[in-house]
Amino acid sequence: MESSTLPPDMLFEIFSRTNLKTIGRCRMVSKDLNLITYESSFMQAFRHRTKTIAGFFTQTSFSSKPMSQRFVSITDFGTDSNLLSLNFLPCHAKIKAATKQGILLCVNENNTRRLRIPEYYVCKPSTEEWHPIPNPRTRYFTEGIGMVAIRLDPLCYKIVRFSKPKCACINYKSISYNALHCEIFSSETWAWKRLNDVLLPWGELLSWKPAVSTRGALHWLITNNKIFAFFVDTESWITFELPFALCNEHHFEHMKVVEYGGRLAMLCMEESSLHLWVMEDYDTKVWSKRQTMSIEAVQRVEHDTSPLCFDNSDIALMQGFCSLILYNFKTCNSNVCKLRIDDHPDEVFPFQSDIE
Repeated sequence: MESSTLPPDMLFEIFSRTNLKTIGRCRMVSKDLNLITYESSFMQAFRHRTKTIAGFFTQTSFSSKPMSQRFVSITDFGTDSNLLSLNFLPCHAKIKAATKQGILLCVNENNTRRLRIPEYYVCKPSTEEWHPIPNPRTRYFTEGIGMVAIRLDPLCYKIVRFSKPKCACINYKSISYNALHCEIFSSETWAWKRLNDVLLPWGELLSWKPAVSTRGALHWLITNNKIFAFFVDTESWITFELPFALCNEHHFEHMKVVEYGGRLAMLCMEESSLHLWVMEDYDTKVWSKRQTMSIEAVQRVEHDTSPLCFDNSDIALMQGFCSLILYNFKTCNSNVCKLRIDDHPDEVFPFQSDIE
């Protein structure tokens, strides 16, 4: 069916009654469907009609206090929500990664601190299902990160884990590199596989922030104005440059890798503006500057704010010291979720899920 045979309002009505799996497929069918399904009005109708749960898991860790987690619902943003929790897990677990299909990767934080050996769990909070998975083979690490990637036909998941060896410096052909151990877990084989170490030029460090998943790859920012991309299916990786205008040292602390309309994008914050750069062609790595967005209205709510991610093409999640803010760039309206001073989140994981 060609999208032009039906008017946009009819497509809106049809696809807002489907499911997450169908929406994901439709976004790859045509540009028209892609644009419609990323609009805030569509996502609002879709979540209401299909009872899809959407929001953010916040996670706070202080050395002097136990780790705390909280789910902030999009539909009840700004109010306390008891809709989801991780209390059904057999241990006090720390979230390491989240997927768009409602699956979390968690690690037994108490076990990690005591034995330095992580114990991982894959869970779906909306149905309170969980499975422990084997420990990685590499145990001589100082710090690890992980990300779950989902393939739906058939349903399976992969976990990609990077960890720092005790000696991160490796000399190869008289050149110094930063080394990262790389392991991958597949739910099909139910086992970890050790890959070749990732070698980055000395001085180039991988950001230990949650990865951005798009185009079959996981993306992190590197400290030399590059992006590191790991391709889950081919188990390979590359690095590539940021937009030339962002290749400046003073930008780094104010930049964020995000997904925008299914594409890889960069947000750069300067004073009261956000600059959005989108990768228009992933194969040739062509960037374009889409727009400059004013955040003066957000800064009037809380001055010290920074962008976290996009909920859709119209609305971004901003983080302040004592609040989370949903800001609509088209209407300039904001919705504020106040946080306790001791509940300032270290990490925020976007989350949406059905209840199947």
